[in-house]
Amino acid sequence: NLAVACRLTSHFVRSKRDLTGLLPLTAKAVTNIATYDIDRIDLFLSRFAKLQDFLTTKLFRSLARAALEGVDQDVSVFDTLTRMEKFGVISSLEEWVTLRQLRNSFSHEYLVNEKEIADNINRAYAGAEVLLATLVQVHRFGVAHLGLDLLPCPVGDEEREKGTES
Repeated sequence: NLAVACRLTSHFVRSKRDLTGLLPLTAKAVTNIATYDIDRIDLFLSRFAKLQDFLTTKLFRSLARAALEGVDQDVSVFDTLTRMEKFGVISSLEEWVTLRQLRNSFSHEYLVNEKEIADNINRAYAGAEVLLATLVQVHRFGVAHLGLDLLPCPVGDEEREKGTES
């Protein structure tokens, strides 16, 4: 599961970097945004949602199982996040619940208010750092507490540059 997370992260980091200079968005900018930029934002939001969902529903549950927490597939997302906060993998349960709600808004809501659209995009862009920092914590937890021999995901600046070639 960590290998999948690392691959998703590599694509996510590239999409985030592609938005440099475009964000933060204003409500006015949303109404005037070029089609090419809409496509870049959509790709970033899709990758944000995919990475956030994968971490929450797959990787975190795998960590809990590996830590002998007796986790089965029917454990709620909230319970999984609570365990990850206890493990120190996530720094704030509330922050992750907010990221989850943001991810759900991209997947299930179709906003028409330009200010709400801009705010959600800007919040996702800011939340990207939380996702990337969490992957570092996943690595640290796996090595320190589970004795796993893991290579870190490409979330640092040097690794981000290498990840653009794929």
